[in-house]
Amino acid sequence: MSVTRRVSAAARRWWPQGCAVVLGLCAGLLYTALTDRVYTAQAYVVVVADAPSSIEQTTKFAQAFTKIATQPAIVGAALRPGLAARTVGELQRTVRVSASPDAPMISLAASAPDAAQAAGQANALAQALITYAGARATDTGVRIANLSQALAPEEPSGPDALINLTVGGAAGLLLGGLFYLVTPPARQGRDKGAARDEPAARSRERSRKRPVGA
Repeated sequence: MSVTRRVSAAARRWWPQGCAVVLGLCAGLLYTALTDRVYTAQAYVVVVADAPSSIEQTTKFAQAFTKIATQPAIVGAALRPGLAARTVGELQRTVRVSASPDAPMISLAASAPDAAQAAGQANALAQALITYAGARATDTGVRIANLSQALAPEEPSGPDALINLTVGGAAGLLLGGLFYLVTPPARQGRDKGAARDEPAARSRERSRKRPVGA
């Protein structure tokens, strides 16, 4: 079989998979183009003890404050004019709070369509948490201090074009593979039919070539 025939046969066999992958990549590009840009800013606070204390104790308090940082009482105190989030629920959905496992430090990340708004939301939540901890310092023996304010990010955190292209291409490849799994029975049936007809065809060919009267 010539190279041209092999290429043609491969194209006829694999064109559904190729089309599915191309469509998936196009879908990923379209999603990236139509999705609004999202910016993420991070603020950092640290738990400090009023009296000499071990780092293990302040670290435990940092983890405790992390668990309650998105409670309505704290998030509601962070709401202010100029933020992208207008309600407690909106701000809760746009912030992520995490604590360091080996240090009394808390990270507060906030996302918004605008870089300055993302930084403002992170700083507002950090200040609300500082105020909340300060009001209870007499009972807990610890306070929260501002370690690093959030700055407006220069680049958006999403959407990620590479991830969207990868997901789209993988989805197209999966659909193409499913199509390939569905279609082999028909091809196999044709191949078996051709295999059954081949001996008869050879017999007819030999009959035609046999000399008259042989």
